Amino acid sequence: MYFSISIQVQIVLAICLFYLYDAALLLKPEEGLLRPNRQGWTGLLANRGFELRQNWLLWPPILLPHQPLYKLRWNTARIELPENTALATPLNAHAASFKVFALPLYLLAALLFAALPLSLLVLHSELAQLVCLGLIYLCTAGIGLLTLRHGRQGHSPRALARSTALQIMLCPPFALNVVRKLSLAHSAPGDLLQNALALMDQPQWQQLSEQVQSTMQREILEIAELPEYAEHLTQMQEALKNLQQRCPPMKAEA
Repeated sequence: MYFSISIQVQIVLAICLFYLYDAALLLKPEEGLLRPNRQGWTGLLANRGFELRQNWLLWPPILLPHQPLYKLRWNTARIELPENTALATPLNAHAASFKVFALPLYLLAALLFAALPLSLLVLHSELAQLVCLGLIYLCTAGIGLLTLRHGRQGHSPRALARSTALQIMLCPPFALNVVRKLSLAHSAPGDLLQNALALMDQPQWQQLSEQVQSTMQREILEIAELPEYAEHLTQMQEALKNLQQRCPPMKAEA
């Protein structure tokens, strides 16, 4: 049975695939993500994704391209949490530097995923398609200028800002992930748990802490009978106690 897809549908599918490919993240087991949202900050461990060759593949919320992502490490054998959780963290200020990207990003998303498919699949108008393409590249150029400005202001490395601006001009769907790319390259002081404790409200911190405790308890069970990991096991048990002091242990499952 012969089945063909029109060139218009192929263009729409290619845009969606380019965006999803560019949004995918490959994290190491000891890494996690922090991102701001309307409720404050939320965290995610790498092992919440799909295991891929001893790493983890996951996607951030694909409908929220304006939210920055910060990739931070944590150590199962060493957890040191500050007593003063009210200490300010540089991540708040850095996340605020991306607010100017929100409007052009969602405008570009509307053009790519609504206006362009409408002109290709419904209107079948060459004029509408040309206008839509012109607006897409105009919006992409604006995002590119914002990216260069972000680098000049010192929020991102200038070389990264220049290369990212060039990349999104060559492929407009990549522009939707520009905030994530710039924020993921940012180096923050402190580890994942230290920043999470300082940034998160109690419910969000509780949720992330339970994820960490579950991960550590699972690893402790795996190495408990292996004598070569005896020292590491002791360090992990001590680190788990330090974490539980700042967050109540998980409720036992029924």
